Amino acid sequence: MPFMKFKFNIPNKITIIRVGLIPLFAIILLVDVPYKNLLAAFVFGMLSISDAIDGYFARKKRQVTEFGKLIDPIADKLLISTALIFLVGKGVELWMAAAIIAREFVITAVRIYLLPSKIVVPASNFGKAKTVLQSIAIIFVLLNLPFSWYMMLVAVLLTLISGLEYLIRIREMTGNKIVNLPNTITLARFLLIVPFVYYFLNSKIHISLLIFALIALSDKLDGISAKLMNQKTELGSGLDSFTDWTLIIATFMLLVTKNYVDILWVVLLVIPSIISGVIKMAYAKRQKIVPVTFIARLSVGLTYTTIISILINFRYAFYLLVVTVAIVYLAMVSYVFKALSMPKKAIKKKAH
Repeated sequence: MPFMKFKFNIPNKITIIRVGLIPLFAIILLVDVPYKNLLAAFVFGMLSISDAIDGYFARKKRQVTEFGKLIDPIADKLLISTALIFLVGKGVELWMAAAIIAREFVITAVRIYLLPSKIVVPASNFGKAKTVLQSIAIIFVLLNLPFSWYMMLVAVLLTLISGLEYLIRIREMTGNKIVNLPNTITLARFLLIVPFVYYFLNSKIHISLLIFALIALSDKLDGISAKLMNQKTELGSGLDSFTDWTLIIATFMLLVTKNYVDILWVVLLVIPSIISGVIKMAYAKRQKIVPVTFIARLSVGLTYTTIISILINFRYAFYLLVVTVAIVYLAMVSYVFKALSMPKKAIKKKAH
């Protein structure tokens, strides 16, 4: 029997309609019409109230489903995130939007990651209060009401606190498999990519370079802490690799936009990275462990060094770039050989 069976009941219908109407809210914010903010506040308010309505029907008619427990908070996050993105610079500061969206992204990712384990963590009363306060703060901003900035500030603080409370509950349910020091460091590295990109695009290269160096150096810190504390997990290894290549590819795309390098180099880096990633996922699925080779570690470290050399206009940056691309392809080849040398017993077991 499938773990998450969809039931087309009233609460789930309301939730799906709410998700479907989020683009309408975004369009209202984009177009130039009379009383635009008032209309946007009305639609946003109705969509927010529908969250309470579907919850009421689910409890009253005893139609609470696992699907509803998952999709309902995701619908809330989509609505809130959409509003914040369009309101940045119009009453909502970038760091406020980034803090809230980052928290929602992390919690949603954890929820989805836990699905195969049949673990569903429903929204707590604390989390629901956070959502209500976020909605009120956004309506304050849309209507340009007094104290809207302070309302957003309180919403940010409550959002971060509720995120911490959620992670504590996850830790109680899963132990060190999800929430531990190495994974926390890796997550912090991933979240720092946002301010790095922001400052780079705003030509504040010195600040972005400092953030990049911090992300690169902390790459070793999470690995060391995982070994010392014996908290190396499949999630941590996958997240660490994902963070590395997200940062690297994003940085090279930025370098292209600022004419530091030609787009050809991005293509040359992306192709082996994707192939290596696919091989690693296939390997991890069969062997229950994310493979990491010496060449792969070397390629990441060398890529970080090359990026920094490009940003500081190092004399031999081009030659470093050539060597880096060559090492990245060698890393891909090492993963191919590792996959080919995978124990046949494990492959047959999977086939059955």
